[in-house]
This record gives sequence, C-alpha cells and structure tokens, in this order.
Amino acid sequence: MVKFIEREHPFSPADTDFVERKFIDIPYAEGERHKLDIYLPNEKRDSYPVIIDVHGGGMYFGQKSSFKLNGALELLKRGYAVVSPNYSLSYMKPFPIAIYELKAVVRFVKAHADSYHFDSNAVFMMGESSGAQLAMLLAASEASGHLESDFGSDFDYSSQVNGVISSYGLYDMALLKPEFEALGQVPNFKETGDSDSFEGAMLGFHRPVDVPDLVAEADPTTYLNEAMVPALLYAGTGDRVVPYVQTINMAAELIKFIGKQNVEVHIIDGVPHGPSGFMNETVFDQKDQFMKRVMKQNKNAS
Repeated sequence: MVKFIEREHPFSPADTDFVERKFIDIPYAEGERHKLDIYLPNEKRDSYPVIIDVHGGGMYFGQKSSFKLNGALELLKRGYAVVSPNYSLSYMKPFPIAIYELKAVVRFVKAHADSYHFDSNAVFMMGESSGAQLAMLLAASEASGHLESDFGSDFDYSSQVNGVISSYGLYDMALLKPEFEALGQVPNFKETGDSDSFEGAMLGFHRPVDVPDLVAEADPTTYLNEAMVPALLYAGTGDRVVPYVQTINMAAELIKFIGKQNVEVHIIDGVPHGPSGFMNETVFDQKDQFMKRVMKQNKNAS
C-alpha cells in the first residue's frame, strides 16, 4: 500500500472556462507560494461577498485553482467572488506558517476590496480536508487573538472572516487512528497515526501522540471562545482518510461556545473523503443559504 505522502499527485485544473473575469497569479506577499487567483461572477454588481477557498491535500500536496476549487466556483454562479490562494505546504515550511500566510490573504482581500468589488464585510473561509482544518483554525485563532505574526502586509485590516465552511476536516490529529479503531473502520492509509503519515508530516514528522503540545496548537478547539464566527460543517460516514467523528466533535465544541443557532452540520451516509460526494445542488444550496443567513445576521446587528 502506497503511503499518502508517496503518492503521485498530478495537477488537475479547475473548470474555469465559463468565468469571464479572472485575475491569475496575484501576489499577496513576496514568494512563489504567495500568489492567489481571483474569480468574479459574470454578472456585474457593485460588490460581491467573497469565498476564500483553501485547498486540501494533507498539507503535503495541492495548489490553487485545482479541480478541488470546482465546488466554490459553483457558488460563483450564485453571486459570490472566489479567491484561491497558495500557501506553504508542510514540507516547505513548518506549522503554523500556513496560518500566517492565509491571514495575510484575508487582509489582502479586504485591503483590495475596491479594486475587485469585494464586500469586505462578507468574507467567508471555505476549506476541505486539511484546508478545512486551516480554515477553521484561522477563524478560531483570530477570534481569540492567537497565531499572530508580522507576515505580509495590510495590517490596518482584520484577518477575521465572517463565517467558515469546513468539509471533512481533521482537527485533533492525535485521535485519527483511535477514532478509526473505535468505529471499526480500516483507514485508507496504514501509516495513519505514525510519523510518516500526512498528519505526522504536518507535525514535523512526529507521531501525533508524541507531540501533544503541537497537536493542541494545530487544533482549532484550543482557541474557541464566544467570539468565534458561525460555521457550516460536512463529512461523510464512508470517509477512510479522516474519521467523520472529527467533524461531529468539532461541531459539538463550536456549539458549546457559540450556540446551535450558529453551527450547522451535515453528516452524509456512505460518502467517502473528497469533493465528489459533495458536488450537488443540495450542498450548494445549503452553503448559499448559510452565507446569506450570516450576512443577514450581521446586517441586522450593525
């Protein structure tokens, strides 16, 4: 069985042929991995709510505007701008560098709202798999004032987003292996829980059980408080890469701090890891309705 980090991982691009307005390889900071792509709806308006989509890949693979962006681009058709950034993978730079980079992306989006017709008061972070972890971690750490740095620019703007959409994410990396055991499920990758697993690579090639402090630093629940933004979460019971109970446990922790009214979770029977089981109109409707609900709440509160 091939290990996750030893797999071939050829780039497969997103379907962007239908997008009339796109801006590619825009630098948000210095460095090759510090560029982003911007896609605007074909229908012109004064401003658009923004989705910053964080690609997955175990933080070991992946890049902006891959096929994993297709779900976000479906929401482009519903009036959302989509931003697809690159960030440093785990073998390039150690945790939490990727969080510092993504916070710089959020600030860039707000600082350049006029140029790209972004609504800086309606910025949503979306991610899948390890991208979901990063999206949730960004929002949670920003709400509690942690994982701050001097990376990037635009420090007159907040790095906080207005909501998070998180699909089949991993949150407590020390629990992946025991959760599979508790569920009676065999993971797709036999090295799960070991130092050479994708989660081990995220932690500097350590077994998660051996580095509890680093596991806690990378776990969004460490930073949760009442200032956390609303969240929408997805997972499938057929997931053999990340146990679906990671999503259930994350949702439960969120509810403790921000209430059930601000947390929506969908566990889909039999669906495996990856975007294919979530590429349907029901899911797109749920995401659209979630973001509209958050925007309405924010407008009523202002």
